[in-house]
Amino acid sequence: MKFYLRLFFFFLLFLGIYSILVKFVSPTKVPKQSWWQHNRIRVETFLTSGRDAKYIITGSSMSDRMIPAEKSGWFNLSLVGEGALTGLSVLAHSDSSPKYVFIEVNQLSVQENSKFAKENTDPFFVFTRRNFPVLLSEKQPFNFLSGVILELPNILGLQIPIQANETSTANSEELQKKLKEEHLEEVTRWYGAAVEKKKLEERMSSLSSLLLQLEAKGIRPVFFEMPMHPKILASPKETGTREITRTHFPETKYLWYFAKGGPFEDSDALHLAYPEANRFFAELKEYAEELP
Repeated sequence: MKFYLRLFFFFLLFLGIYSILVKFVSPTKVPKQSWWQHNRIRVETFLTSGRDAKYIITGSSMSDRMIPAEKSGWFNLSLVGEGALTGLSVLAHSDSSPKYVFIEVNQLSVQENSKFAKENTDPFFVFTRRNFPVLLSEKQPFNFLSGVILELPNILGLQIPIQANETSTANSEELQKKLKEEHLEEVTRWYGAAVEKKKLEERMSSLSSLLLQLEAKGIRPVFFEMPMHPKILASPKETGTREITRTHFPETKYLWYFAKGGPFEDSDALHLAYPEANRFFAELKEYAEELP
């Protein structure tokens, strides 16, 4: 009996010390062990510190590259490996009521992951994450300690300067260019066929249902298209998804935004390079903040 009491005491002691530690130490670089964990951390952050945002972005890994500043009134609820429907489902099941939700059109053909959305907005789940930060996924010992270790060189001023080699840099750039061209050809083949119309109609039905829930909360939708490589934007898959979305949610009834500051540099035909994603985000913010 004494052994179990001692064990319980040490558990409480560890939990108390660890809770104090995670409260005062917040590493900014927290490694994610999977896409699922990345998405769970994103949703937990939204439900805890991001729920009062005025503008929410929902989308796929394409939109995930736009990075709002903390306390800017913006929160990016885009989820890797998912489409906007899953982020909209999370928003619909949450107690958050932003003024606008921005909906990425590019991957609206991806089915809503309702199981993920419901699990991560369960009232008990939300209560524990809001009141016991130690239970947050990014505060798990492995993730938390890895994040602290990653930041130690910066904290201790131990950054090692890397000398650039002109020859290797030139070779690297040439190789990257070749790989990008090959990847573009591959992606062009993937996007060479339009998504089955029946599937898109099902997605539009899901989207209509979610928008009814969001509009009942006073949230106004804004559709936008994430810039991609021009060949991919003009592909049958992207064109078909865009056209059916505009048919169901026409610009006469809904707000739409298309990039004006292009061309934008992509990293792999599908995703923008991070600086370019933030350049597009600056454009999107300027548009949004002029809305009534």
